[in-house]
Amino acid sequence: MAEAGRAANTVLLRRLLLVVLLMFGFAWGLIPLYRVICEVSGLNRVVAADRLADDGSTTAAVRPVQLVLDTMVQPGLPWQVLPPARQLQVRTGQFIQLQYTLRNNSRQAVVGQAIPHYLPAEAAAYVKKLECFCFRQQVFQPGETRHFPVVLVIDRRLPAEIGSITLSYSVFDVPGQGEGRP
Repeated sequence: MAEAGRAANTVLLRRLLLVVLLMFGFAWGLIPLYRVICEVSGLNRVVAADRLADDGSTTAAVRPVQLVLDTMVQPGLPWQVLPPARQLQVRTGQFIQLQYTLRNNSRQAVVGQAIPHYLPAEAAAYVKKLECFCFRQQVFQPGETRHFPVVLVIDRRLPAEIGSITLSYSVFDVPGQGEGRP
């Protein structure tokens, strides 16, 4: 009986080791598969597009750009929207992380949406946002303050005549969404 139990344990141990090896091999094999999926689906185009010019060469140079941050709130909307600074010196091709502060100064829940604007308008094609509070409606309880990250990259192919970009957010109320919403 003890001999049969040892044989069964040995078989079980070999099967478990085989499962562990297969799991390791599967996880290791996912790395190149993930890269292929990202290439085919375009998930990594934000970084890849910034590294390469249209012809595939790496001729686009890193250069400084003045980033001016501005906000406008719809009249009557009880929000305060504060950028981290009014002006920043940034570089093309590098990730820029900003932290905006939004506050609901009213005594009721408010739902708002932000829309970005760029000056000059042609700069919009060269700003790639990876994370932004403007991607979805924001629900704020009375007196609530929250901080939102904004992560963006300014493409290295930004025309040389554009030395300053104004990123402005217009924040407006989403009608019928404030009352009774969490």
